[in-house]
Amino acid sequence: MTIEQKKLLLKKYGEIDERIEQLRRAKEKSKNCDEYQSPEFEEKIKVSKDKGSIVEITVEKRAVNWDKLIQKELDLLYDLRLKIEKAINELSDLTQQRLLRLLYLGEIDEYGDRTRFSFAEISKILCYSERQIYRIYKKALINLPEITYDVSECQ
Repeated sequence: MTIEQKKLLLKKYGEIDERIEQLRRAKEKSKNCDEYQSPEFEEKIKVSKDKGSIVEITVEKRAVNWDKLIQKELDLLYDLRLKIEKAINELSDLTQQRLLRLLYLGEIDEYGDRTRFSFAEISKILCYSERQIYRIYKKALINLPEITYDVSECQ
């Protein structure tokens, strides 16, 4: 695994929270019957005598399908997060671990928001010059254990 591949995988961690929230909103929208615009669905309603049951059944099936798709992607995302966190924890140098956590994983504040830091901010937090932070970062990427995961699965 090259350094560029490791960077790409670590950056993926930041996108996971956003994607999870996006999936949750999509799931809620799918439960709303008014937003379902399928021509097949509208045709079933027109020819049906018992419109309420078809609408309810179709919406119910759609919600179940959404649940399955969302759960499958959530499982992949959570799995990726755990693998990234485990790889960072396996670094023997605690400064390298802390740097990667601050840069890619971030810290959660009292409101539940995740904050990621820039190299300049990290240099102040860890009390190193910014130049030294870049050196530590490069060593951290080199020492980071290989993460066996197909990045394309979560895109």
